[in-house]
Amino acid sequence: MTRSWVLSKRQALVRDLVRDYCTVHHTLAEQRRRFANDGTVSFVALRNLLGEDRHKGVFWRLKDTAHHLFGQEDTASSACLEGYVGHAAQDVSGDSCQVRSLLLDWCIGYAFHECAKLKEDAFQARRYVHRLEQIAHRKGGGVICASLRGLGGDIAESSGRELNRILAVLDLGLGHLVSCLDTEGHNTRLARWLACEEDLAREVLGQGYDILLNVLFGGNKEQLYILAAKDFLEAGRREPALRLLDGAQKKGALGVDGLVLLHKLTATAAQSCGLCATCPGKRCAPTAMEPASAWASFSPKVDA
Repeated sequence: MTRSWVLSKRQALVRDLVRDYCTVHHTLAEQRRRFANDGTVSFVALRNLLGEDRHKGVFWRLKDTAHHLFGQEDTASSACLEGYVGHAAQDVSGDSCQVRSLLLDWCIGYAFHECAKLKEDAFQARRYVHRLEQIAHRKGGGVICASLRGLGGDIAESSGRELNRILAVLDLGLGHLVSCLDTEGHNTRLARWLACEEDLAREVLGQGYDILLNVLFGGNKEQLYILAAKDFLEAGRREPALRLLDGAQKKGALGVDGLVLLHKLTATAAQSCGLCATCPGKRCAPTAMEPASAWASFSPKVDA
């Protein structure tokens, strides 16, 4: 993809990157818990996660998104690195944001191909190990198949190692993912996903979730809900925006700006339903409504 295309789609691509990373990590963590419980992984779950050329799974799409945003240094898409990272801030080890971005892309690509190996092991266990057990139970099969009985244990051991490697690499990538988002504090699409899928993000990121909010908003969590509501409003969806802000208020997460937006939305919602305050329960002529686009630039000012 060209640099201009990547830059024009950057907000959505960054949202997709975070969303799909969390989904992939969550799915593979579930498979590790399953493996710890019964020594197996689900071939179907891994097949759906990876997909194929004509029907890419979420992990495949994640790999493509990372390549579009970061890519290799000699590709056209890597030209967006400067625009994406924003500045050459350095972490405590002295590594640049660009190096962290390239390493994040590497983590995703490595884990993807390791997951393809894990899927093959799951297929072997499901199809061939199971079939071998059936043959061994036939009359005379036990002696003939005796030398092959260790294959099931070998495949299980291999699957366990692959799962551990995949999640170790993805865990490493999580830290780089968070640090690469330091210029995304105005990304309404990312904010909307984080606000709507907060439980999943917290589960995957752990303590890194609060670090991410600090990276994005400087600790002002209210901005998460304001930006998420703006994204709903830009799409003409007032009801989800209202529910989101109402939920944030109940959690005590809104400040002055968030409350101003919530009260304005609440007032407009009451008008749009066509109910007259002086004759409750009766329908009145609907009042003229502001277009949804008018809310996109909402930026309440607080008097000193």
